[in-house]
Amino acid sequence: MQFMITIWQLPSYLRKLVISLLFLFTYSQAIPMPNHGITQSSGLIAGMGLGSLNRSSCKKLWTWTIQGDYFYNPIVSFGPSLKFLGGNLDSENNLVNQRYSANLKFTQAKEKYAVFIGPVLSFDNTSLSALRNEFSHIGEGHEPSNNTECKELFEKIGSSVGYHSGAGFLLTPNWGFTLGHSFEWMLKGNYLASFSTSVAYNLRQHFEKLVENTKNSWLALEYSISPNQSKSNTHSLILGIALGF
Repeated sequence: MQFMITIWQLPSYLRKLVISLLFLFTYSQAIPMPNHGITQSSGLIAGMGLGSLNRSSCKKLWTWTIQGDYFYNPIVSFGPSLKFLGGNLDSENNLVNQRYSANLKFTQAKEKYAVFIGPVLSFDNTSLSALRNEFSHIGEGHEPSNNTECKELFEKIGSSVGYHSGAGFLLTPNWGFTLGHSFEWMLKGNYLASFSTSVAYNLRQHFEKLVENTKNSWLALEYSISPNQSKSNTHSLILGIALGF
């Protein structure tokens, strides 16, 4: 109470300045971010998504992602993520891939938009096996080129270091969209670039349980593309949810 009385006794222009600063530091409007993230003044963010990954001449793979971010304050956050890929690459190869990442974000949030940038460290554990019956290929002196191309795409991916950046925008209190970009240098000498965009919907205002148990809840459909040195690009579409606590 003493603090409020002191403020209102200040001159008019100083009182407006103090109130503006108080609003700035206590503002906690959530804005959806790339990779099923959310801005938050403090606390834990948990995101999860399920979708598919496609590349020309290769079969569809299923992908599952999970990530977490802890906001120490509205600017600095840190967290791990896991991306799982699985399925048949082509007629002769199947893939099980788990890619782990740790990231740091520096975020600047305003009332209707937010931007971030930060470093990323990633590594994977890949088991790539041929499902070919060797006896059925006795006497054949060639291997289909598209099989080799699909296989080599993931063999070139390994441990990496890079950065990620992105922005989120609120169109209305219930709708938002995001733009994201990442670039990673592989220790094997290659690189991996990605561009993404998503549309997000605010679930929290429509479910009593989410209001009682979460600070923020957003559902997002995200599309991403990873250009390759060859003419074939990798596309993914993931539906996921992000929860703030």
